[in-house]
Amino acid sequence: MNKIKLFALLFGMGTMMIVSCQKKEDAPPAPDPDPILGGTFLFTGTSPMGVCYGPYHIGDFKATPFTQSPGTHIPASQIDTDLEMIAQHFSFFRTYTQSDGMDTIPYFAQKHNLQVALGVWVYPNDAAKTTEEAKTAVRLAKQYPQQVRCITVSNEPKNVGVTFARVVEVMNEVHGLMQAAGVSKPLSSCIQGPEVKNAQVILDACKSLNDADNRYIFLTIYPYGGQIYNPTPYNTPGDIKANMEYSYGNAIKPCEDAGLKVIIGEMGWPSGTDDNETQRPTEWENNANMATNYAASLSWIRGNNQGSAIFPANKVYTTFWFEMFDEPWKLGEPRGVGPCYGLYYNNPDPAPKFNITN
Repeated sequence: MNKIKLFALLFGMGTMMIVSCQKKEDAPPAPDPDPILGGTFLFTGTSPMGVCYGPYHIGDFKATPFTQSPGTHIPASQIDTDLEMIAQHFSFFRTYTQSDGMDTIPYFAQKHNLQVALGVWVYPNDAAKTTEEAKTAVRLAKQYPQQVRCITVSNEPKNVGVTFARVVEVMNEVHGLMQAAGVSKPLSSCIQGPEVKNAQVILDACKSLNDADNRYIFLTIYPYGGQIYNPTPYNTPGDIKANMEYSYGNAIKPCEDAGLKVIIGEMGWPSGTDDNETQRPTEWENNANMATNYAASLSWIRGNNQGSAIFPANKVYTTFWFEMFDEPWKLGEPRGVGPCYGLYYNNPDPAPKFNITN
């Protein structure tokens, strides 16, 4: 190669390197991940707030038997209508069972562009029915991979007579079914926040049955309960800071320290009490307080929660508001609030209790 050709070659390479470096330097920096839609979140959408959905919401407190309660087959048309209403406010929701017609959920979720955390109910005295739930959930997760974002086994098991060990047995059963079907989804469970210290076997299962990117735990956290049973200084539905800092220190942080991502599986405020007769607002349980608490909760989970040594960082938490519809069959709960947690009243043509923004 003569000197002229060599010089031209070296000059060209140098020019390319300069241009390349200039382009690299001049290129705008990659945008920061959206705080709501960041890669660590299981669900996508413009808000971290989803909703809990139970289909048994038509009936009367005084009617016996109730028009709808667990064991009632829910028509597909009702589920279709329900999910259409959910889609007006939310982009994702969670369920608790595959029974009573709920196996149609992913189909209608697809229709209404919704994502779902699919629930598997653990029946205390019916292993065969529990297995059927597990099989159905895995089949639907495989059939509707975009809609079904995860499978959640049981909900507050101690409240329904199910041991943590039994929940883990079912989680292992579901995991085996998922492997056999070639389904790769996060597999989790939902426990009460105060039970974290006793539920190590469930935390361990949420880790061992998932890869590092899919280790989630659902926790139920209710500032309402903290304020009702500790009325001073927890005395306003619009100020949940002290309640949530307590829950963070005693439930959320221990789970995060154990290597799990926390999803708030239930959070809510009742609008009335049943008294076995009718829905009656009280000083605490009324639509106005529900609306106030919903706004405060939404602000907190969006990351507006900085300000103390207990909770030093703004963090966004995927959360499910409990619940979409009132369920009249839930009698006998403390303070009679069981049927009154819905954002919508219970009837064949439900109406919202306040202007829901998300």
